[in-house]
Amino acid sequence: MTDLTIRKLLIDLDEAFDVRWNGGDAFTSAFMNALSMSFPVGEQFFIDSLRRGIKELPPELQAEFTQDVKGFIGQEATHRRIHELFNRHVLNHGMVNHWELRVSKRVERINQKKAIHAVAITAAYEHYTSVFASWLLKHPEFLAQAPERLQTLWLWHASE
Repeated sequence: MTDLTIRKLLIDLDEAFDVRWNGGDAFTSAFMNALSMSFPVGEQFFIDSLRRGIKELPPELQAEFTQDVKGFIGQEATHRRIHELFNRHVLNHGMVNHWELRVSKRVERINQKKAIHAVAITAAYEHYTSVFASWLLKHPEFLAQAPERLQTLWLWHASE
């Protein structure tokens, strides 16, 4: 049984927010916007990687890890959906998601290799994001000037 819990985030992302939503700070707002723009394609890559990877395990290991993979996929799909909603507003401010096109091309190349390559890349990126998430949880003042709903979004994602 998995310890991963899929937590739905109940915040209003229909209402627009300022381009410099973190208290007028251009850098922190742009940094977090760019990070968010990378998430939907990245989260989908992670989901697809584990779906492919588990199929390559021996049957007894598939049975052992199926619930963990389902929990991970549920969390990643929830993150992807929330950041797609957030990114609509970023795109409405005139930002362009160059990241998504570049990554999509790389994903195509990675998917031509064995699934273990994609799983390893997923593990590496999850480690990187956990380091940043840990830092953000220890330094909530980084988002102190953001609207409460955006603070909640980022701290929720970091805690996942």
